[in-house]
Parts: sequence; C-alpha cells; structure tokens
Amino acid sequence: MNKFTSLFLIIAFSVSESLSAEFPRDYFISPVEFPLNLSANFGELRTNSFHAGIDIRTGGVTGRRVNAAAEGFVYRIVVSPVGYGRALYIEHPNGYATVYAHLDRFSDEIERYVNEQQYKQQSFRVDLAPPGGMFTFNQGEFIGYSGNTGSSFGPHLHFEIREAATQVPVNPLKFNFDVADHLPPVLYTLAVYPLTHNSLVNGKNEPLYLPLDGGNGRYRIRGNLPIEVYGEIGFGIEAIDFLDGSPNRCGAWAIELFLDNESVYRHELTQFAFAEQRYINSHIDYAEKVRNRRDIQRTFLQPNNRLSINRHHVNRGVGVFYSEGRTDARMVVKDVYRNTSVLSFPVKTVIPEEEILPPPPPGNFVMLMRYDQQNRYSGNGASVSLPAGALYDDLLFEFDTSAPADGSLTPVYHIHNRYTPVHRNYNLSIAADIPEHLRGKALIVNLNNNNNPSAVNSRWSDGFMHGQTNLFGRFTVMADTIPPEIEPLNIGPGRDMSNQRMIRFRIRDDLSGIRSYNGYIDDEWVLFEYDPKNEHLFYIFEEERIGRGKNRRLELIVDDERDNVSVYTVEFYY
Repeated sequence: MNKFTSLFLIIAFSVSESLSAEFPRDYFISPVEFPLNLSANFGELRTNSFHAGIDIRTGGVTGRRVNAAAEGFVYRIVVSPVGYGRALYIEHPNGYATVYAHLDRFSDEIERYVNEQQYKQQSFRVDLAPPGGMFTFNQGEFIGYSGNTGSSFGPHLHFEIREAATQVPVNPLKFNFDVADHLPPVLYTLAVYPLTHNSLVNGKNEPLYLPLDGGNGRYRIRGNLPIEVYGEIGFGIEAIDFLDGSPNRCGAWAIELFLDNESVYRHELTQFAFAEQRYINSHIDYAEKVRNRRDIQRTFLQPNNRLSINRHHVNRGVGVFYSEGRTDARMVVKDVYRNTSVLSFPVKTVIPEEEILPPPPPGNFVMLMRYDQQNRYSGNGASVSLPAGALYDDLLFEFDTSAPADGSLTPVYHIHNRYTPVHRNYNLSIAADIPEHLRGKALIVNLNNNNNPSAVNSRWSDGFMHGQTNLFGRFTVMADTIPPEIEPLNIGPGRDMSNQRMIRFRIRDDLSGIRSYNGYIDDEWVLFEYDPKNEHLFYIFEEERIGRGKNRRLELIVDDERDNVSVYTVEFYY
C-alpha cells in the first residue's frame, strides 16, 4: 500500500467515523451582521468537486464586515489570483476551524503583515502560516471585508467549517445557523442505465432519460411511461434544492434508492475529504454533464468510486433484473433540513425473446483497459500510459487521428473521447518533428469542439512532446511564439497620476498562459495584484512606500509559460 493510498484511507475512515458525531449547534455565530441568505450550499455539484461551504450573499456589493464565527487564532492566510482569492483560516478551541474566502481585504493588522510578506517574497500570491497566537480574535470580532477575489464570479462570502485536525470540511448547516428552508428538493429527470452488454432498458442497450412531473415533494414519470428492463440496471436522478427566498439552484443533502422497500443505496453530503473530490466525476453521469450540462447523480457505484459520502449500498446499488415480474422502485431525496421529495415508479422485468449479443466494438477501438491496472497504448505517433486507478471502470479504449488543426505542428490525436472522465493524471507523448528554434515554444494542447486550444503541461525531449493530463479528448502540438499582451487602461506617457488611486492594465495570453508579472517604479519592485477572470492587473499607490510629488518611471514585465516576454515602460508623475 503506497503512502497516498494509506493517507486516503485514514482520511476517508475519519470522515466515515465522524459522520455520526453530534455537531455543536450553538457554538458558532453568523460571520456577517445581516440576515443569512445563501446563493450556494454545502455539497453543491461543481466541476471536478463538491462545494465545500456555503456562499453568503452580500447584496451584490463588496466591503461588508466579516466577523469571527467563534474565538480562535489565525493559522493560515492565503492570497491568490485564483481559487479562494484572499482567505483567512481560523482554528477554534472546540476542534473545528472556519474559513472565510473571496475577501476584499483583511483587518488592518493582518493586511500589514500580508503586505510585508508579499514585498519580502516579491509575490502577490502568498500562502502564509503566521506564528500561533500572532492573530487572535474573539467571537464576533471584525476580521475583514467581503469581496469578489479569486475564482469568484460575483460578490459573496464563502464560509466553511472544517475539522481542524484533518481539514475535512463539514456542512455548516449542521451547526444551527439561521437559514430558512421549508422547500423540498425539486426532481427533474430519472435516468435508467443498462450496465452490461446484455442489459436492456425498454429494449435498448443505452441509457434512458425520463422527464418528471409533480411538485411539493411528490413526483411521477411524465406520461407514466413504462420502464421495462432486463439484466443489471442502475438508476440516477437530477435533483436540485432551493432555499427560502433564493432563486439559486443548490445541492440536495441525501439521496436514497429503494427497490421493493429495501434500501439499496444512500449517500449523504455531511462531509468529505478534499483528497476524494475528483471522484465526483464517477458520482455523476459525466457524459450527460458534458453533452447537455445536466447534473444527474448516480445511485449506483462504479468499481473505482471511493467517495466516503456513500453511506450504504447493496451490490453497489445495482439492481439485478433477470426474473419476470414487477419491482416497485422509490427515489427519496432530502435537503439538510429533512425536507423530502419522493419519486415512486414501477419497473417491469421483461426477458428478451432472443439472445443478446455483445455490440461490436467501435471502429477505433484498440484495447480493453482495466480500471485497477496500469494501461499503456502506443501507435501512429502517440502513446498513453495510465496508472492504476485512473479509470472508474473498465474501458473499451478508442484511439484515432485526424488532419492537423489550424496552427498544429502534428496531426490531431483522438485519445478516447471527452465524455469519459479520468481520475488521475496520465502520460501522453506525441511524436513531433519540431525545428530547434521552436522546441522551447512547443506544447501539447487539448482542443474543444470549436478547436480552441487549452495548454497541457508538457515538454519536448528526444523527438516527442511529453505531457500529463487528466482529460480524454483531442490533442495536438502547437507553438507559442507570441508574447503576452499588455494594455494600459489609465496610464500613458507623461500623465499626471496624482488623483488616481491605482495604475491599471489588462494583460492576456492566448495559448500557454500568463506565468509571472512584475512591476517596478523607479527600479523598485511594487505589488501588482492580478485578477485573471477579468484580465485585470493593478497597482494601488502606496504613498508611504514610494512618496509623492515627482516624476516616475514604471517598468512592467509579463511573461508566459513559454518564456515569451512583454515589457511596458512609461514615465508619469505622482
């Protein structure tokens, strides 16, 4: 057993054991001074992850006061252009920790400390562990202002509660916060899946998606369409929860499947480990998410689904239908306040008249890959190597090539298809006859449906581009020879900036991506802050650091991941 597996099992065991624990319901207070209104809840389905906290509305503005939910000390401070943006982590005496993310700025004493560390490291991005006791707060004491920093697409406060020892996030709504929710989850679609080559759903070996009607907690299949099955069958449900007074689509807390009144599957989103987040791609119908952007949660487990939220299952939640007859099925969906919606539907087993033959493999099928083994394939100028556990189930692996796309240095390689998820990074190598002057500029890219490229971490060596990715899809090699673009927004030669609060730029790079940005005023490094979602780079004037009342020279240097560099220089007055 390797170190990663051991750590994962320890964390998963901790999650499972603590699920039954009682949570202190009157220990934490709200981190804001206005009524709690949520735009997202714990466990909501996100890209490659579950939402690890609650998102508190701030009225569409930044700068609302944020307070400590309980007494404690700051053990971590993060400033990042992505992710949680500006975030504070506070540990409390009761063994829990709270996280306050996407902040606009911290309290004055923390802001000064962070600024000193940024200048010391000459980096906007910092991840700090201040000495214990350096910053302590009482319950309700001011810690910062709400914002919209990092990967936030609207002003709000992201708030988490974690187990301090394991950093496992716990559903904050288990702690008796004053959030009104009297609405049962809304059910939209029932999915029925044949799970083997000889399984049938309404006579076909393909998934069936059935729209639902109903409301107020009671649902039925639209038109009462029959479900006739044979073999091993799985089910799934598209379910959304809503909170009182909020139009936002939140996640359901628990889903349970009954067959003839026997519970065969149940999951609960009370807590989970960050290390297991990517298993969400096995938990959902990944192909349907990619094709139609629908979040359908499976109520059966693929062989390599190791999510700890799965509280109970019989035969992995798979229904076995080989004997003629009727089965009464029931899907029960609850939110964290136990508001409940139920879908009841009959399932009829129909034995086919003729033997069901395996379907022919796809024309570009090249090998069977086992989920629990290492898998390698090489051919036509490309090779892949997948570690054991990279797949959620066994796979009829497909491989093909097509003509180069616009700007490609190689053919386009179809590595299986984008509808199948990959859990762990795998190695991808593509033969590439690249002129020597371009080898340092070349990179593997993943092409979307519109042939727009996304960079893959890759390098050239011995006639091949070697990269690592956790996606299947279409890949090719391109060269990035174009430096980043720097667009000044409020500064120009000779401009008087005395009445400006900041210097602003827009920076962008269309292929390999921005790697670094450094600004110097009169040859001294100054703190430029980066907001990549808006391509916004800015420096807030620090009079105490640079003074006032003289001509200045600014030099801004921006480079990308392929060492293409742009430099902007300007003289101004401040």
